[in-house]
Amino acid sequence: MRVWHIEDGRLVEGSASDSTGSRGRIEALDERELDLEGAGHVLREAVAQMPHAYVPFIEFAPGMAAGVITLPAGASNGAPPVNVGVVLEPARLRLIGQMEACGEALTFLVRERVPMAGAAGALCGVMRYAVRDHPVLLSAVRRDFEVLEERLLEGHRRVDRGKMMADARRLMGFDALYQGMSDIASELSEGSDELVAQGDRLRFHSLARMLDRLSTRLESLQDYSLQLNGLYQEEIDIRQNSVMQWLTVIATIFMPLTFITGWYGMNFPTMAMLQEPWGYPLVVAVCLVIAVAEIVCFHRRGWLHFGGRRRPHPSRHGSARRKTK
Repeated sequence: MRVWHIEDGRLVEGSASDSTGSRGRIEALDERELDLEGAGHVLREAVAQMPHAYVPFIEFAPGMAAGVITLPAGASNGAPPVNVGVVLEPARLRLIGQMEACGEALTFLVRERVPMAGAAGALCGVMRYAVRDHPVLLSAVRRDFEVLEERLLEGHRRVDRGKMMADARRLMGFDALYQGMSDIASELSEGSDELVAQGDRLRFHSLARMLDRLSTRLESLQDYSLQLNGLYQEEIDIRQNSVMQWLTVIATIFMPLTFITGWYGMNFPTMAMLQEPWGYPLVVAVCLVIAVAEIVCFHRRGWLHFGGRRRPHPSRHGSARRKTK
């Protein structure tokens, strides 16, 4: 277990001495270190749901609150976020779960000298730490979508479908995170003075507004993702139609030629031009004339122009991009 305390409105690592006048104690502990002997139903339920919770939440009981939040997985680059149990009391906050994730979040608050009035303020700082990089991440996803849109509109046949799906899954996870964190921040911003100090209620209110802004931006990116999926499916349909059109043109060209050659292949003795020395060259010439005439006809009707590159449509491209900004 690691311990921090609040001194002069800032978080300091270590236990408080009697002379410091600490406003709160913050503990980060492993789940195995948590003693549930005599714990209430709310705390037991939060600990039971911690490994499986998809949406962050908090539940209230007399004199305390318990729930689950999501934190970045420490220094493990690329690792998925981890669920962390939260137990908030008037003068104590306990973070239960992966020690590395909890320790890095609290160390960040110490390093940045984040202001807080009590233990609830430390929880607000930890929640804000969990989403501090999300504006940058959402901008990166938007850039990925713009690059993909450019490639699709230019008619590229190969796009990074895996990256597009990974970004879509990331947005889905962000949706659950913002929804749960926003609910927690809103409920604590209206909490009692016993559990949440006035200054910390204002901080939770500010956090809730920030999460609402992120949710609005996320919603526009999800709409953008749906547009790109539709554009990608449209490109696949165009490609399939192009293949079917080629096959139709080829079959149409060879159908009369097959009829002529099959007719003369029956070798009836009374068929015209079988005994003439110029009969075979004439049939070949007729077949060539038919094939050339069909190709010219198809070309004039534009049936031989397909599968080309599509040029970007300025209005469509601009409107999709403006919606995400």
